[in-house]
Parts: sequence; C-alpha cells; structure tokens
Amino acid sequence: MNKQHHLKRKAWQNFIKQNLFPLVSGQNNSELFAIIEIGTSKVKGIHPLQSIRGAVREACVLENINSQMLQTVKPNKPKEKENSEDSTTYSKANEGRVLNAILDLTLRQTGTLYGLPSEVYQVARIPDDIAQQLDVIAFCRVQKNNFIGKTPFQYTVAVRLSARGTVDVLLPHQPQWIPYSKAGIEIGKLFHQARKSRNAIGEDRKILDRVQMKGGQLVKFVADVLSQYLENPTIALIEADVWRNERDRDDNNDRAWFQLKNEYLLEQRDILNFDRVFGHNCKYQRDDKSFENLLSVVRLRNNNETPQYVTNRTTWNEDSTTSDFTKLSGFIDTTVPGLLHYFSIGEAPATQKQQMTPRARELYKSDRDRDIYAANIPYKHQQMLEMLPFFVRLDFQTEENLKALCRVPHFLRTSPAFTSGNISHPYPMHLGIKLIEDLLCILYLDL
Repeated sequence: MNKQHHLKRKAWQNFIKQNLFPLVSGQNNSELFAIIEIGTSKVKGIHPLQSIRGAVREACVLENINSQMLQTVKPNKPKEKENSEDSTTYSKANEGRVLNAILDLTLRQTGTLYGLPSEVYQVARIPDDIAQQLDVIAFCRVQKNNFIGKTPFQYTVAVRLSARGTVDVLLPHQPQWIPYSKAGIEIGKLFHQARKSRNAIGEDRKILDRVQMKGGQLVKFVADVLSQYLENPTIALIEADVWRNERDRDDNNDRAWFQLKNEYLLEQRDILNFDRVFGHNCKYQRDDKSFENLLSVVRLRNNNETPQYVTNRTTWNEDSTTSDFTKLSGFIDTTVPGLLHYFSIGEAPATQKQQMTPRARELYKSDRDRDIYAANIPYKHQQMLEMLPFFVRLDFQTEENLKALCRVPHFLRTSPAFTSGNISHPYPMHLGIKLIEDLLCILYLDL
C-alpha cells in the first residue's frame, strides 16, 4: 500500500502541474487553494488505507497548495414530470456539506475574520490602549498513539491572533512567525519527510523526533515562546491535559510542567516554573523583564475535568423546567479563594432543535411523550470550559481585570466558518488543532 500511495501522489502532482499551473501562470505571489472531490470515503471491500485522501493532500502540499477534500455530492433523483435543465436539487445535508467545505477553505484555512479582535477585547473590558495591540497566543497539541512502535505521534504549534485580525503560527525548530495560510504547507512537508523516514535507520530517522515530541520538548517550546517571541501585550492559552502529565527529558516519573497541576498552581501562581526545562532551568519571577509583555497565562480544562451543570435552577432538585443556554454564558466559582475559576458554557447548537422543545428537553433515553421518543433524539449538551489565569501581571491582578483576561478566550469561542453554535476551544487554539489534524492523513493517522 505504501508503494500505491507513492504512485497516487506522483500521479496527482503530475495532474496539478499539467492542468492547474497553466491556469495560474504569471501569478507567482498568489496563494493557491483547491476543493477536491475524492469520491466516497467508506466503500465496502476497500481498506481505508487505499483512500486517495492522504496522497492527494501530500501532492497539494508539495506543490504549495492548500486543499479541502469533499466527498462526492449526489443530486436528488429527479421527479418524473421535471424535464427542465435546471431541475437538479440536492438534499439539505449535501448542501450543508458543500457550504462547510467552502467556508473551511476560504475562512478557516486563511484565518479570516469578519471584524477586528480588538473590538472583542474592548467588550471584554481590556483597557483600550492594550486592546488595540493585544495578541492571544494558544499552544496547540495533537497526539496519536497508532504511529510507530511505542512512541506516539505528538506535535505542537503556537498560534497567534493579533488585535488587527492577522493569524500567525510558530513551529518548533523554526525561528520566526509565519502566516497561518503558509503554516499548513510547512507542516505538510514535515509530515511528508516523516512518512519517508518511517522505515529508515540511523541518522535518517532523526526527522521522526520532530513529530514524536516528548514532554520536555513540548514544555521547552512553551518556555521559548513565552520568553523570546512575545512582541506585544499577550494572553497565553494552554490546556492542562498532557502538558502537565508528560514525562520530562530524563523519562523518569517527574512531570515536565507539573505547575499546571491543581496541587501546585495556587502556591506557584506568580512564577513560571521551568526548573527542569532544558535551556531554562529556573523559576521565572513575575517581575522578570523578559515577560513584561505577558499579561497572563490562562490554563484551560474541559471534558471530565469540569463540573456538570443544570440550567435555570438554584438547586439540583428544584422543581422547574430546564433547558440549554441559548447564548454563550460565563460563570465564576466564588468558593475557591486565591485563584479565579472562570467557567465558559457555549450556546445550544442550532442543529439540536429536536431537544430544545419543552416536551423533549427533559426526557430520559427510555422516555416518551406521546409521539416523541427520547431514543430517537441525539441529545447533545455543551461542556464547561474552565479558564484559570496565573502568572498575572501586577496591573491585571484586580478582580475586574482577572475577569477581563478570562472573557477574552471566552468570547473567542466562535468561528466565522461555523455559525451553528460555539466552538469547543478559543479561536486561535481551534485553528492550531485543526491545522495539524488536516494533515494527519499524510501519515494515515486520521483513520
């Protein structure tokens, strides 16, 4: 199958050179984007590894093209009496798939926004002079266990959203920020080299270290970015999961950045503990001039690490009707002293109309209400996203400014490419995760 992948990729490269490049000749400074129809992904009798998805994505990357795959869109069967040429219709599901593909390519893959983030920062009550130049940097990581041997695939990037709306990316082993639209090409070429090195030996396998990052490498990247690559006032976002749990560079039981664990964060809230990080080996204090632009680091937690909730009730057993939130909502846990715990809950997705009716929203799976069966409704509820700021600059340590720091990632849980609800991560973190996930098919890690 590896040989077939190589042949498919070469065939697609030749096709692009012969059919696409003549159409854009003379436009050397243009960035190329393509929507590619790839047939049906799951076909009986065909192994997933035989899909052309990875080969096509790799061919596009090597020819410096950003791409979006689209499975074949089949029209509805025409009615017997309709003979006009424009009678072709498509199901709402197919129309939605096409629209999502176009929005993903033209908005998400370009990092395009409809307005200025500085306006969002002002609404969050960041002081105007800082809001006009504020950067939000998110550290984004993707891990896949089914890669090579016992060492999983693990890769990270930093994504920076500026107050003007530009989106840039910093890659490990790269000394400068690059535009988001170019970052996918660079990552794709790295994955291409890693794919070629999967069966290599000796020195030729070194490229694999860049896509099989260990805990110490992950946290060194964070420490390097925070201490060397901040150009404006900055809020940094990082998830607690994995970053606090990966083994250190000696592969022993110490944690690479254990400061992110709950039992350490309160005591160490005013330092950055990179004591065991190669090239740093210290605890940075809040008054260190290297971090003057860093307003705060905000730790994020979600899924089974955040509380469950019931809306519209002051107690669990209150006899009142419940419903999902109809707009993005933020809450503060006032029972924990010393650190601000801010909880962000997204609005109910527009696609979940069935569960939002008064008759359906309180049914259990085995319940029914006349003609409504709960088992036929795919109930989905928004998870809480916890935001906890630490290493906060002195002028932002008031309660109101701490709230403002959290409102920024809270309000950024939106994407112009997704209009049916809120995204699960703040926008720059969402962009970084999707950037890596787009290219996993080159290594067949998207299966």
